[in-house]
Amino acid sequence: MERIKGSDVAFVLSAALFMAIVDVLFYLLIDGNPLKSLLILGANYMMALAFWVVLYLSSLIHLRKVLQPVFGFIISLYTCLLAFCWYRFGTPVDKGMIALVTGTNNAEATEFFHAYITPLTIVFFTMAVLLAFVVFLWLSRRRFPLTKKTMKWLGFFTLLCCCGLGYSFYTLPGRIEGIMRTEQKNLADYLQHPEMIATSESHPDVVMIIIGESFSRSHSSLYGYDKITNQRLQQQRDSGNLIVFSNPVAPATHTAESFKYFMTTFSHETTDKDWFQCLTLPEALAASGYHTAWFSNQAASGWYDNVSAAFAALCDSVHYTTTPEEGEQGAKPDGILLPCIASYVPSAVRMALFVHLMGQHVDFEQRYPPTFNHFTESQYANRPSHQRRDYATYDNATLYNDYVVDSLFSSLEGMKAVALYFSDHAMDFYESADDYCSHSNDNNPASHQAGLKIPFVVYTTARYRDANPLVVQQLEEMAAKPYYVEHLPDLILQLTGYKVKH
Repeated sequence: MERIKGSDVAFVLSAALFMAIVDVLFYLLIDGNPLKSLLILGANYMMALAFWVVLYLSSLIHLRKVLQPVFGFIISLYTCLLAFCWYRFGTPVDKGMIALVTGTNNAEATEFFHAYITPLTIVFFTMAVLLAFVVFLWLSRRRFPLTKKTMKWLGFFTLLCCCGLGYSFYTLPGRIEGIMRTEQKNLADYLQHPEMIATSESHPDVVMIIIGESFSRSHSSLYGYDKITNQRLQQQRDSGNLIVFSNPVAPATHTAESFKYFMTTFSHETTDKDWFQCLTLPEALAASGYHTAWFSNQAASGWYDNVSAAFAALCDSVHYTTTPEEGEQGAKPDGILLPCIASYVPSAVRMALFVHLMGQHVDFEQRYPPTFNHFTESQYANRPSHQRRDYATYDNATLYNDYVVDSLFSSLEGMKAVALYFSDHAMDFYESADDYCSHSNDNNPASHQAGLKIPFVVYTTARYRDANPLVVQQLEEMAAKPYYVEHLPDLILQLTGYKVKH
């Protein structure tokens, strides 16, 4: 076997530097955590040693000359990807970003890339990868001078770096492993079979839970926005049909994580079980005697994990607009759901309807038909020029969302019914920085807070209010206080007049 050479040490040090530099700089300069940066460096150094071991063994079968450039390219690509994410989204790839990617669906992911990755971005990224690859090859093939003293220091440094293994997530294999273990759960394997008891003599015939997408209440005229984006819902409020919660808080800043909270009895205080081991809202409503139905304008499957589809599978009937049976393909404006839902209600049986909208998900312009092109860039002269198009299209999407939600509410008129509308999360719409408009960056406190600020409203019909005056009074009192949407199952059961025994 060949003895360890100076070029071997150069490869290990170069690989460790390239894989760790972005994370180390971010957590040192932005996060202000030098100890974490040091541990991340150690974890990547150990990973670089693992790459070298593979190369050392491959030299026995004369494959080192092939594998070393391959490893170099992968490492260079990885480094540039982390740098791009830091530049574009305010953070390198973290657990939240992995959950965001693996928890979405193909349509959302495609629109996301179209909105944030331009052809020019691809050109610059490709050039950066190639430049990094050339620099890496040059560094990794230098002759590192080896002396006994140097080898002792390298041995000591290697032992010290073992302390960083706990931060293995911040390595290339660690992040890949993070994606692979984001597995889809079959919630039918974790049914709780609850025994429900009535807390009221009056129960609504229809319960409708409307789940929006990426709606920041800072763009809702219900909450004081200077553009009239919720005219119809404002009218419902003024007519006494709508209760607007003044300070609702989303459970999380991206869809997959939020669903785990508001669709189950799981909460941030739960420590003895995982989310999929908790009682789900569809099962609780079914046990209360409701026929459950799921209507979605979002795709049924994702890249790897689509949490919302797991809850949909628990319902008695499921309707996706992207299936051949619906006659549509791809993401269409949410109005496509209205005829399907209208044909479903009223019905002879008590019904719980879940409606999952595309809402204001990027690309905003695709979220509404041309007839709702009400706001134009010229109306945002007080905003920087690069923001005006986003403002106009996002507010148009919000205006159309107002029409869709109001139409769903109005379809319940004359029934004894109650409906809720809220968004799974908000977004950072140029709130933390004047060049950042996307899902919130959870490493930035201002951005994280922006991602939690959603609207939350409860619609009640006249028949429901007449039959449940005390519940309506309690709702109005609750609406004046901060409300954490992770407690949604408790509220739904209160509105339906049931609770879980014991």
